[in-house]
Amino acid sequence: MGFFDFLSKSKTENKKSVNSYAPNRGAEDFSPASGNIEVFKPKSFDEVAKIIDKLLEGQPAIVHLTDVRETTAQRVIDLLSGAIYAINGNLCELKKDVYIFTPSGVKTY
Repeated sequence: MGFFDFLSKSKTENKKSVNSYAPNRGAEDFSPASGNIEVFKPKSFDEVAKIIDKLLEGQPAIVHLTDVRETTAQRVIDLLSGAIYAINGNLCELKKDVYIFTPSGVKTY
């Protein structure tokens, strides 16, 4: 039995079903003409949960970090970056300390 004979023989596989995760729930319903983009100006790290909830609803969020300390701003960006990575979203810096976070299915230009 040669190497290629080994490859051509079929094996019985144990297949398990996996629940699929739809990271863009709600994103297909968003269109700039019909939806609003909420603007957030968090004063503390604790307010980030509201922004993540908005992203999980499939809505984009603009985040102004001009009124927080640099260390807090970095923590906010880190947490939101992890959230958008988990839902296949995107991050775009609009200008210094102003960002738009978008869920999967929402394009930024």
